[in-house]
Amino acid sequence: MENSRSLVLFLSAIGLLFCNLASAQNKPKCYVSAGAGATTVRGFNTSFADLQYSVREADASIDYQLNSKPGILINGGAGLSGTFEQDGIIGWDVGLNVQSAGFGLTAELLDRKGELSSFYRDMLPEFGKTKNFRYWALHMPVSITYLPFEYIGFKVGADLYYQFSSNITDSEFPYGSLGRAMGLSYYTAKYQHPFQLGAHIGVFAPINEQLRIDLDAFTDITPRLNINPATSKDDFKFREMGVRLNTRYYLK
Repeated sequence: MENSRSLVLFLSAIGLLFCNLASAQNKPKCYVSAGAGATTVRGFNTSFADLQYSVREADASIDYQLNSKPGILINGGAGLSGTFEQDGIIGWDVGLNVQSAGFGLTAELLDRKGELSSFYRDMLPEFGKTKNFRYWALHMPVSITYLPFEYIGFKVGADLYYQFSSNITDSEFPYGSLGRAMGLSYYTAKYQHPFQLGAHIGVFAPINEQLRIDLDAFTDITPRLNINPATSKDDFKFREMGVRLNTRYYLK
């Protein structure tokens, strides 16, 4: 429900922006862009390493933890940009990109004694092996820009994602392919899919009239991954976070 409200607000903001553009007298500029970056999935104060596993059975025991690794982000697409007033320093950007990003997850063995029964062994992950979780999405960034200087500007905005890839917590083992990589069933994992809403903030540098470089940091607004412990502890709410560097070319 919270994600649906955020989506409605985001689309309403886009509608208002286009209404303003329709009445503006300066012509928008069309551009193509491509870039790369890095992403991870974690909480603001927590990470996968906080998910601790400990199993005791007769004279056997095992302890392990999960460690996440950043994933590579790539994107490319096109968009429109302009200013609210002729030759103004406050402007807008609307883009439409195809984006791929994700994260890796490794189960690391901390301690093992004896041999667990096959019931528990069948639920253990593959230790020391990194499982990568990637997605492909249609990404729509909307930004407000501010260019107080000739060669440096600032931007802030929102991001809407629609994922083409399958949900990593659906089907297969309990809680999907992510659950298989986590092992056992101490935690209930639920991945938000297919829509996701985020925000970004960054800087940009106009190189000339046709070329611009953008650098921004971004995060999900609503949690992308909710992990609920079997006990009464607080839930883990993880968001995708990262940085990206884009090159933009304005079409004549």
